[in-house]
Amino acid sequence: MDENNQQHNNGENLKTVRTYLSDMADTVRQNEISVIKVALAEQNKHEREDIYKKIEGTPAKKTFWFIGGLLLIAVAIFGVYYILKQKAIDNTVVEVVKEESIISYDANSFIDATNTNNLVEKVNALKKDASVVDKENSIRLISITKDANGVKEKLGAPEIFSEMNFTAPSSLVRSLSPSYMIGMYNKKLFLIFQTKDYEYTYAGMLEWEKTLARDMFSLFELNTKESILQLNARQWKDIIINNKDARVLSNESDVPILYYMFNDKNNLIIADSEDTIKEIIARLIIKNIKPL
Repeated sequence: MDENNQQHNNGENLKTVRTYLSDMADTVRQNEISVIKVALAEQNKHEREDIYKKIEGTPAKKTFWFIGGLLLIAVAIFGVYYILKQKAIDNTVVEVVKEESIISYDANSFIDATNTNNLVEKVNALKKDASVVDKENSIRLISITKDANGVKEKLGAPEIFSEMNFTAPSSLVRSLSPSYMIGMYNKKLFLIFQTKDYEYTYAGMLEWEKTLARDMFSLFELNTKESILQLNARQWKDIIINNKDARVLSNESDVPILYYMFNDKNNLIIADSEDTIKEIIARLIIKNIKPL
């Protein structure tokens, strides 16, 4: 009886031990699995973060892409604006009115004399302006205007004499028409005045010879080593240009440096080049030819 009880108790103890050991083993296995899962999960997390970082890029790359995106947007906006603007220009009829002049011209420059004390300096600056590029044997009109109550008005001939401090006789100035032309031919300056009374203008020019060299000295930048007083004391001489009478002033080397002539009883030309005068005469002939 005792032996049976002892065997029964040992069986229960053995069963209990086996159950405990198995539970422990199960727990360990489960823990090992959990640790492995955690490790794998952590590894996967790091791998995903690395992938995200590679996809997102460095801060510098982010900035680069951001700026690049803005530039693309700006270019697109500008492109649309340019296309719309060009379309508007294409649909607009622009009428360009060419200024009337004594002779034909190929280009035009403008001088604002509103707030200037020295118009001669402005004209000389235009002659030396490197951006003013003309074709050979072309004429450039120089338009001189002043602001009058917000409107640009072209100066008349008497105002040109006043603004450039010319000392011509008053009878000469009064005999001139308001119409005149200041221009350049191959970078050489010229003046054309139109007269209302040829006799008075002719007599006035002979009188003006006394101070004409002085008045034109800076404007034409006359080629001389003499002083203004010395040059002004020189005598004007008669010369023939294109079978027309002209007057010429030469420097100390007997080189002609200033001319004036009446092409007809309407047009007075002042220039420092014989070639310029010939071109003006040719254009006056063309201008006066009436179509059949």
